[in-house]
Amino acid sequence: MTSWLAGRRTGSSLAAPEWAARHRWITRAALAQAVCLALLTGALDHGRGPAALVLLGTGLPAALATRETWPARVRTVLTTLSLTTGAALLVPVTGEGEAFTWMLLAIAVCALYQDWVIVPTAVVVAVLDFAVVVFRPHELDPYDLLPVVATLLVCLVHHRTWQLAEDTARTDPLTGLGNRRLLAEATDRMLRQDGPVSVLFCDLDGFKGVNDSRGHQFGDQLLAEVAARLGAAVRSGDLVVRLGGDEFAVLVPGPAVHAADVARRLQTAVRVPVQLTGRPVTVTASIGVATTATAVRRDAEELLRHADVAMYQAKATGRDRVVTFAPGMAEAVLDRVELAEDLTAAMAAGDQLSLHYQPVVTLPDGRVHGHEALLRWRHPTRGPVPPLQFVPIAEQTGAIGALGAWVLRRAVTDAAAGLTGGPGPSRVAVNVSAVQLADEGFVDGVAAALADSGLPPHLLVLEVTESVLADDVDAVCARLQAVRDLGVAIAIDDFGTGYSSLSYLRRLPVDIVKIDRSFVTDLARGGSATTLVASILELARSLSLQVVAEGVENAGQQAALADLGCSFAQGYLFGRPAPLPERVLLED
Repeated sequence: MTSWLAGRRTGSSLAAPEWAARHRWITRAALAQAVCLALLTGALDHGRGPAALVLLGTGLPAALATRETWPARVRTVLTTLSLTTGAALLVPVTGEGEAFTWMLLAIAVCALYQDWVIVPTAVVVAVLDFAVVVFRPHELDPYDLLPVVATLLVCLVHHRTWQLAEDTARTDPLTGLGNRRLLAEATDRMLRQDGPVSVLFCDLDGFKGVNDSRGHQFGDQLLAEVAARLGAAVRSGDLVVRLGGDEFAVLVPGPAVHAADVARRLQTAVRVPVQLTGRPVTVTASIGVATTATAVRRDAEELLRHADVAMYQAKATGRDRVVTFAPGMAEAVLDRVELAEDLTAAMAAGDQLSLHYQPVVTLPDGRVHGHEALLRWRHPTRGPVPPLQFVPIAEQTGAIGALGAWVLRRAVTDAAAGLTGGPGPSRVAVNVSAVQLADEGFVDGVAAALADSGLPPHLLVLEVTESVLADDVDAVCARLQAVRDLGVAIAIDDFGTGYSSLSYLRRLPVDIVKIDRSFVTDLARGGSATTLVASILELARSLSLQVVAEGVENAGQQAALADLGCSFAQGYLFGRPAPLPERVLLED
């Protein structure tokens, strides 16, 4: 970041409106000084001629500085020249030998421009003042040089103080990277050139769960580590900034292919487990890329907004992805925002959300062993909204906590009353999001739901996907064990498609493994699919775990699973998800 800060010190750091406001005030001060100095010259009996020369020498530069068509740098020099020249003329006008205090005041006023050009301007005036007014070849006193040296030092101190303040204003205090302000200025400066430019918007996946489970201090350490990795992964000409929270951005000059290469390197750098307290933590990054090739105009705000839109699309399509902005993508993101608002309204209304139940059967006889509760949403205008569409939105907006709590309470209440029409409670499985599992109050919520419903804990199964392993394995294990201590069974859903490994499976306090439907689809054909399923079953038996095969749709798959020794299955062959009034199956 230092090179970027150094590169931008070619002029004022002020935005155009702020510079203009300060310039108007400084110009008025310079004009007022010129008039007062001319009147003082006349009042001290120097005559009209010298008074006119004083007014011309100090007032003309200030008057020229009011010309709005002239460059800002030139106008800065003119007002600085007017103020410092007026301070220098105080000595010959008043006849006093010291007017250095007024020079210091003039420099302080000019320092409001926050532009390095005031330094040489003020020093030149001080040197000329010394040469014309003070210097005498045969009577040189070394102390006469003090005002010149002091002027130089004061200018340098003012300039360095401004630089330090500007560095601080453009630096993120936690990570040491630049911030949003530096990104905007650097992007504006680069867009004024003709070459292609890209902006990458990087958001960490799973950071909120780590922050909630480990604490904010650990989260800050994680952000600092990620920031260091991002800085090391980019090229020397790229700029990495932290926008806030767990959001980062990278400014990449050059063709779009360079941006794609940088994005891949960033993903690789972030994926490496972070060792901070002796326990590894893994996060991933969703990255949106926007290039000037798809921008309507070369504008920094538009480029960052497009990258932000692309990042949200990366989140929506599965996270840990790189998505490049394309026309029409903004409309898709807007649709997701509207859907998020509609979901909040649906939760408040209470009549759009419902639970459907799909049977889990024993093999080979196909008798019902339990049910899985599946959330359904019927939108008043969109119709049925798939869970794969609205559940990720609920996770991103934070609505998943309240939504998951409602699903759990409704499911255990229905199960306590019986899901098959027969007497007695039923076994029910409820899906739990990784975001819910990160909540410190999750275990208490499960206990309260069981107590209020009266459902025996051993009849409740909580299903978690393997994505929970991506955040904080130790914290996940502790939370799952606390739930298991209540008597609740734990199942790993979609096993084999995510982060699972033998080491993880041995550490997790689980009771059930659910084989993903992708392994079951080609099971009847034999070959590698059969080998994979047989391996999972053997692994589960060695760890004393039950196995449920998902997505069973035909008798051939059922027979193959039974021959391999799989004890439980679910799928359309045994029943589609349906609301309670439509259920007629008898429980085993």
